[in-house]
Amino acid sequence: MRVIDVKHLGRPHVIGCWEVDGALVDPGPQSSMDTLIEALGGERPRAILLTHIHLDHAAATGALVRRWPDLEVYVHERGAPHLIDPSKLLASAERLYGGDMDRLWGEIVPVAEANVKTAAPPSSATSPRSTSRPRS
Repeated sequence: MRVIDVKHLGRPHVIGCWEVDGALVDPGPQSSMDTLIEALGGERPRAILLTHIHLDHAAATGALVRRWPDLEVYVHERGAPHLIDPSKLLASAERLYGGDMDRLWGEIVPVAEANVKTAAPPSSATSPRSTSRPRS
């Protein structure tokens, strides 16, 4: 396990991508993808795991799948539609970042539905965060 500093906008220690057993966790923005690929030695990752779909965590995902078309992407079921069709996500982000979108995040490429693997959250009854208290 290691963290890869993707050097967002050329700055160290801003965005990191974790490599765990050959899988990438949150690869970061496409604008930093060359740094990530260089750190990987050009080797194809086993999979991409996304904690969430914010651009600083997931914007390189589609471009990585374009590079390696059989790459599987694991994401929460709520994030999957935005990977497949990022238009709503981009419309929202463009209101915030305007003309800086490309410079900050790079090209946002849709991910083919066949590459997207979803995970549902645990039910509240089995969630480690749920607590039960005896009734008095």
